[in-house]
Amino acid sequence: MLNILLAEDDRNFGIVMKSELEEESYTVDLVNDGVEAVLYFIDNSYDFVLIDLKMPKLDGISALRIIKKMKPHVPAIILSGNAGYSETEKLLKAGDMKFFTKPFEIAELKDYIKEHLRGSHRSSV
Repeated sequence: MLNILLAEDDRNFGIVMKSELEEESYTVDLVNDGVEAVLYFIDNSYDFVLIDLKMPKLDGISALRIIKKMKPHVPAIILSGNAGYSETEKLLKAGDMKFFTKPFEIAELKDYIKEHLRGSHRSSV
């Protein structure tokens, strides 16, 4: 079972994403800001992080930097309506991350997660 941390400040969009991902039998915790994301990550074990760039209290990049210090190889997907954000490029170059620009197809997100899981199972054999 895959445990996903979803940090999304748009509550309605977050609820839709959570529901769609749970249809794949993933366990999803939805939080609404960057501080919550870090605290949940500290208190739980996650296999995947989905995080919005623009969030209250602590932006997604800052939260992701903290999360990556705790678990450097946790795969992450950055979600944003702001495709031109230069800090995102630095994070993407730093490791195991993908960037999705809103709006995107949730099916595309699910496919990426499944593909990543297949790849990680092959590399651990």
